[in-house]
Amino acid sequence: MGKMPLCCSQLCCWMFLHGQSQCEPTWLSLGSPPRMVNLIIAVDVNLDPDTAHPRLEISDGGKSVKDTDTIRKVSRNEKRFDSHTFVLAKEGYTSGRHYWEVDVGKRSSWAFGIARESVTRKGTLTLSPKNGFWVMGCTDGREYWAYTEPWTRLSVGGKLPKIGIFLDISAKQLSFYNVRKKTALHTFTVGGDCSQKEKFFPFFSTGPATAKPDEEPLKIVWVFDDDDE
Repeated sequence: MGKMPLCCSQLCCWMFLHGQSQCEPTWLSLGSPPRMVNLIIAVDVNLDPDTAHPRLEISDGGKSVKDTDTIRKVSRNEKRFDSHTFVLAKEGYTSGRHYWEVDVGKRSSWAFGIARESVTRKGTLTLSPKNGFWVMGCTDGREYWAYTEPWTRLSVGGKLPKIGIFLDISAKQLSFYNVRKKTALHTFTVGGDCSQKEKFFPFFSTGPATAKPDEEPLKIVWVFDDDDE
């Protein structure tokens, strides 16, 4: 399916039919894309090279990232993660509803979600809500986890090639969805005691720096791209 035209500087919309009060949508397969009732803007997420660990290579379009397994010569700045293979998006949000999708392909290791603007960028850290990260990931190509405290193992039947992320700031929720099966995976309560004015940024990791890098990049994809059968 081709890309739909932009309207009023916004990307086309993704709509959810709320089957439950916890923003866990019931998807309706009424063509491509599915029709849903409540309007959510599908945001244009672009990776910020200035935040990327020196081993990470960001594509020219800012839509994919891969671990080169080599420390590249990059500028030093306060925004850059220096100890973990992390990168943030350029866009941050303080209000509203925001939806985007990530294609993990056949990668065996990855993590993504959101991070608050004030997260530690230097030195070692742990991905957890108390540290300002609301994230899910895969560690070995088979097991999927929500990085709660302690971690929560997610029940997933088969592979997760494409995952949807829905941030509803007013509801203080971040939800992950299996795009292919149109089912909910996990919902975090976000915010904690951080300022309402602090931005939340889409967050991405190619996996532990100690692991053998995947050759396939982690990709942000157009919401209405056709799913593989």
